Amino acid sequence: MKRQLMFLVLAGGLALMTAPLASTATASPGFCGHNYAMLMQGAEPSLLPASGSGNVTGPGGFNGALTAIVGVGVIQFSPGCTSIKGELIYNDGDIQFLETGVGITGGPATCYSGESATTGALACFDGGNHFTAASITTAGEPPGTALLRFTANFNYYDLTLGPTLTGSMPFAFTIHETAGDSLLVGNTVPSPTAPVLTLTMQQQSPGPHGIPTTFGSPPYSGNHAIICNGSSANEDDIIAYIENQLSGGVTGGYGTADGSVQISSGGKASGILSFNENDNLQVIPGVPLPPSNNTACNFTAILDPYDGPAAFADGTSNLWASITNSPTDPRCTNAANAGAGFETSMVAWGSSDQNSYAAVTGLTEAALPFIPPGEMSTCTFLAVPPAASSSP
Repeated sequence: MKRQLMFLVLAGGLALMTAPLASTATASPGFCGHNYAMLMQGAEPSLLPASGSGNVTGPGGFNGALTAIVGVGVIQFSPGCTSIKGELIYNDGDIQFLETGVGITGGPATCYSGESATTGALACFDGGNHFTAASITTAGEPPGTALLRFTANFNYYDLTLGPTLTGSMPFAFTIHETAGDSLLVGNTVPSPTAPVLTLTMQQQSPGPHGIPTTFGSPPYSGNHAIICNGSSANEDDIIAYIENQLSGGVTGGYGTADGSVQISSGGKASGILSFNENDNLQVIPGVPLPPSNNTACNFTAILDPYDGPAAFADGTSNLWASITNSPTDPRCTNAANAGAGFETSMVAWGSSDQNSYAAVTGLTEAALPFIPPGEMSTCTFLAVPPAASSSP
């Protein structure tokens, strides 16, 4: 099963969690008292010269190849920013079994622990506060900016030997306010050891929607457009290594997907995705690969059925999707793997939590259920106005 399987669907509410941390701000920024969905994207710096993208493989990937990083989470600022809480799923190089390259994967909780075929679990959200040492500083910063610091604590941490490890990671971002503070943007503070990341923060609904019991709970029903992108892990990652061999030895792949999902009032969702990830790339010049056509992959999705609850009051949720095409459907070669599907964890945002960010946390098929994704992938779900909505 190719690592093209990325995405899924939206559920979540909003509420304030607890756990205090003092702010060093001399004046309260406009975002204090609000909650935000977070999307991190970036890479680990490389000190090796880039040597191009041939068909050479081996531990560590190509010289000079960057290790992609993604993160999705939620952050909650109390009035005055006197406390800052949240949770984060973070994927820096995926699961590095050989540990000769960069690779750290972290999440607040473990899910699918009784079903996973490799690491014994996948990272997921649990609705709790997992931030410590958090602060906001505006003193000494340019107007309209603030220094945000927090440490994300993980109960799923680089699980190369099973779901037993914990860990933590400090972050420091310079964040910039925009008009109305509905959107904040930032980047990591320069450091010789820290990764280089951008941070996009979208404000969540101010209303107490509570925890939805089905996808159909307002405002979640309706049609959503989906756009995804992801970068393959290097070949220290065992899942990426296997997938690269199946795809002709392609290392360091980059992929995209777009589509839509219809959330019904019955607590389920269905949609369609079109993928483009190294499709038909000639690894050996003049020798094309078999067509990798995934232009119309149909899927259904439900909240994680193994580790309930799977939707939480901070707007986070964990989902499981299944490819529904016939195994012989030429429009979706991913369906040739029996039981093909994928897992995501999401954070809702928007004036009524109608949009979301998602991190791809795993892939699955009958022979290898609930394995790490082998890549660093995120998706954005955007609600389509009712007049423009239609079922996929």
